[in-house]
Amino acid sequence: MYPVASDAVKNGGDCMSTTALTDDRGELNFSSFSLYRNAIYGVAAIWIVLFHGIILPKLEIDPSLSFFAETCQLGNVSVDIFLLLSGIGLYFAYSKKPKLGSFYYKRVVRVYLPYLLIAMPFFVYVCFFLQNNNIGLFFQALFTVNYWTGQRGPIEFWYVSAILVFYLIYPLIYKFIFYKDKNALLRTAILVTLSIALCFILFFTAPKVFSFFDKVLPRFTVFIIGCYMGRPVKQKKKFSVLVLIASVIVVAAAYPLYARGGLSGIWRRYYGSLTGIALTFMLAQMFVVLSKIKLDKFFAFFGAFSLEIYIATIGARTMFYISPFYGGNIFVRYLQISIVAMLAAYLISLLEKPLIKLLMKPVQKK
Repeated sequence: MYPVASDAVKNGGDCMSTTALTDDRGELNFSSFSLYRNAIYGVAAIWIVLFHGIILPKLEIDPSLSFFAETCQLGNVSVDIFLLLSGIGLYFAYSKKPKLGSFYYKRVVRVYLPYLLIAMPFFVYVCFFLQNNNIGLFFQALFTVNYWTGQRGPIEFWYVSAILVFYLIYPLIYKFIFYKDKNALLRTAILVTLSIALCFILFFTAPKVFSFFDKVLPRFTVFIIGCYMGRPVKQKKKFSVLVLIASVIVVAAAYPLYARGGLSGIWRRYYGSLTGIALTFMLAQMFVVLSKIKLDKFFAFFGAFSLEIYIATIGARTMFYISPFYGGNIFVRYLQISIVAMLAAYLISLLEKPLIKLLMKPVQKK
């Protein structure tokens, strides 16, 4: 998902420099996507943690907290926010025309290192203690392919599996969209149309195949859109206030259409992606205002290790669910466990910094 340290969150290695954007605050400007990128990631990371708690089995919600529960349900679209910003960030990295090997190496290191450091103990416990030396699953999970082979539960870090594949094909997307620097919007529309068409064809003709990959395939569309949006973000293009108004309408409608189940299947999935895009516009502009009281710094703190938060809380959530302590006030217990997991994620992110610096030496420009 994201860059290293302050202006490149380790979560995906797609570097978006913020130093060149200090001359403006990003009001109705695509530059706000980069200027407040870590803050947006922070909101999305915390929101996805709440979402994973609200969907736990046997969880009972007091009717008076229904709006809170629905807001947590919307946290699922945080993944779409991650993918949109990842596509944008990759434009910054790839438009510098890096060597292909160097480009891939940086992306893999920044995703795979936190994945190994945080998830390895979880893999060992599940594969060698819970499943009696399931070496096959261990190596599939180790190399992030168990999602694609169907060996998912109780290990399913599907986002890591998906983002590595998206990074792998990004250079092809870039070269197609920005071929000869002409008709980029038209070419993006073609890719988006093909992506949506493929999903609908699978949904109606091969529903089992679609359901197998339903978390990934529709979200490839929002990643493509992010790949295109990298250019206006880098060029600090303005956008109309109508875009922001439309975003507010989309998010408001997401409560009945998405959180309350007004839509289902592929329709719900795509409305979730649309909501994720709308929320990114809203959050970017919200932080233009909140930066006056430095609140963006608070969320940016969490955004700087958002991949680690995702991996650590997913593992902790799974361990909680299969433990004898699962029960009682499930959501409160889950939050307590998640806070501990987020603290562990932060400490591991500190450990990663010197390791990443060391691993990046072979590809640093001299």
